[in-house]
Amino acid sequence: MVICLRDFIVTVVFSFLWLVGSSAWAKGLSDVKVATDPKEVLLLMSACKQPSNKCMAVHSPVMSSLNTSVVFGFLNFILWAGNIWFVFKETGWHSSGQRYLPDPMEKHSSSYNQGRYNQDSYGSGGGYSQQESLGPASDEFGQQSSGPASFSNPI
Repeated sequence: MVICLRDFIVTVVFSFLWLVGSSAWAKGLSDVKVATDPKEVLLLMSACKQPSNKCMAVHSPVMSSLNTSVVFGFLNFILWAGNIWFVFKETGWHSSGQRYLPDPMEKHSSSYNQGRYNQDSYGSGGGYSQQESLGPASDEFGQQSSGPASFSNPI
């Protein structure tokens, strides 16, 4: 029980840390994108401010792998947050709030022999015989008849 509670607390802490870390990385990446924007960088360079120099960006930076890392960070948070439910089910907190219904077998156990069906009437009715309807007897196949559910294999 103590181990389950410890697992639950650790899972909640890791889930929270993934949320905070992914959010911080997303904000940091946003700041990096603004700081490395080629148009902004060209405006800050003193050599590009002179009219005799012509400055232009050759290509824009590729940020797709960084964007992907942010997405995977939030997906990892979702994974840890989903694990909270399964670890919570292992703790005693989940089962203490539920009220269990009594076992249906215990509820009706006294009324089995007093019910509407009489088990003796099936075999003594004369119209239904289980041995006759199953096909050939087990003696014809060279097996010993040890009961109705014999699954012996003489190898």
